[in-house]
Amino acid sequence: MKCCIVIDLLPGYIDGLTSEETNEEIEKHLENCTSCRTIYRQMNAGIPNEMPAKKEDIDFLKKLRERMHRKYVIVALSTCAVLIGTTVFLKSYNIPVSYDPDCMTTELYEIAYVPNHLGLREWQYKGPGFHASETQGQDPAQDTGEDQTMEQIRFVLNISAEKQKSLKISNFISKGRTIQRDGKTIRVVYYCYTRTLWNNLFFDDSGSMNPLISEGDVFEETFYRNANADYQPKTREIYYLPTVNMNKLERLSDEEFDAQREDAALVWRGVI
Repeated sequence: MKCCIVIDLLPGYIDGLTSEETNEEIEKHLENCTSCRTIYRQMNAGIPNEMPAKKEDIDFLKKLRERMHRKYVIVALSTCAVLIGTTVFLKSYNIPVSYDPDCMTTELYEIAYVPNHLGLREWQYKGPGFHASETQGQDPAQDTGEDQTMEQIRFVLNISAEKQKSLKISNFISKGRTIQRDGKTIRVVYYCYTRTLWNNLFFDDSGSMNPLISEGDVFEETFYRNANADYQPKTREIYYLPTVNMNKLERLSDEEFDAQREDAALVWRGVI
């Protein structure tokens, strides 16, 4: 058998596709032919399953992994920033609570000009259990001042736990100004209860309401230590104005400030 024929048959011989007679002829030829035997060994050795990776390929894959890692970090940080920003916005953005005359009211209470624990006189709430000598912290006989009293007014929010769940109140704002109307001096006070968007969506009733919200004093004027300060009772009007931007009222003229009562509900009017 010639070398050219053996070389053509070698692929089939290696794969076991040739007949037994052909195999015998090929094997006899390989025993006596060095060149064909060399070719047979090379063909029978096959091609390596895996070629070693080139350095350029390794560097490219390394850079690709680093780039993907940076992208994952950027996406994670961006997601955290969005979540934090959204939470801050929801907890800081307020919306007004509609007026409810059944639970949003006012009440008068009495304050007395009495000595405090330092012996200095000041205005104090004259509530249950109040006694001048206890507040004074010393022998009442040694104090020659006369106890004076006056009325003060405060906002009151009378709601049950179930009502709080529906109103979801979280804050309280107010603004007042003394104006002249038809030649009369009138103290006009606007106030509003608000709730945050967070409370509106995810109300948490685990804690009790802040007393400053449920019973908030009308902090529009200050009572000084001096009982003879130039404080004169005046007509007061208190309105519920559903707005979260009470600061804008400061930029209004007296006429514009007074005109806001057209969009508000009168809660109390009197002289104190």
